[in-house]
Amino acid sequence: MTQEFGITARMKHYACLIDLFGRVGRLEEAHQVIRSMPFTADAGIWGTLLGARRVHGNVELAELASNHLFDLDPQNSGYYMLLSHVQAEAGKWEGVNKVRNMMKERGVQKVPGYSWLEVNQSVHIFVAADTDHPQSSEIYRLLRHLLRELHREGYVPQYYHPMHRSKFTNSCHSSPAEDVQF
Repeated sequence: MTQEFGITARMKHYACLIDLFGRVGRLEEAHQVIRSMPFTADAGIWGTLLGARRVHGNVELAELASNHLFDLDPQNSGYYMLLSHVQAEAGKWEGVNKVRNMMKERGVQKVPGYSWLEVNQSVHIFVAADTDHPQSSEIYRLLRHLLRELHREGYVPQYYHPMHRSKFTNSCHSSPAEDVQF
């Protein structure tokens, strides 16, 4: 890129290279790219490494990336949650508790994810386990139906977080948002 086209590599180019190494599981090489960059890695770079770790499993690199992210963006709850998930997947429950305590000590709040869509010029906003929408019972009924159909076709959900049961699995909870079953 530099020799043939005279383009100086910038942060976004390094992020792409790190992402490519990460996608194929070459995490040490991705980390080597970070160490060899001519400038200090930003949150995007460390976040890319943390995301790659999520796919291929390397707790040590996840901790390293997270520590940099905590320094660069200490109030971003997503970084704490990702590290907590990494720890849980590795069965390191002490690490999970450490991350959660760190969040409490620093006053970091997990921000719920929202989805919204517009239908007939009316905006509908949803949050996980939402029962406030006027049509929530119909929405969850349809969701249960779709999930049963998916299950019949052979779909097996891969849960993101081993510590928590998904609201889409068999559950002990009784709210409409949490009793979706196959």
